[in-house]
Amino acid sequence: MPLRTALLERLKEKLLEKRRALISTVREKRANNLEGGSDGTQDIADQATTAYTKEFLLSISDTERQLLKQVDAALEKMRLKKYGECERCGEAISEKRLEALPFARFCIACQEEEERS
Repeated sequence: MPLRTALLERLKEKLLEKRRALISTVREKRANNLEGGSDGTQDIADQATTAYTKEFLLSISDTERQLLKQVDAALEKMRLKKYGECERCGEAISEKRLEALPFARFCIACQEEEERS
């Protein structure tokens, strides 16, 4: 059963807002990372802490990049009129699930199966 137009528009707006927020966050972190360079006066413990912090921020950015890819994929599915279909079984993803996670790729049953394997 295709999703209602009003619901689709609301979910599209949620996805676009999430996309804007992710891009903004990644840009801010990148700018902060560039500004936070070593001035040469740090001792070894401070340098290690700075290196760990930079590595942690880069891993967060990678997670955010993956999330951005999922959001973009959901927007592309909307464009192709395939939004709301489970990528595994092809059945409709429940409206409740899409409201909670508009970039969901799988229905609940298939998501549980993915997590088990």
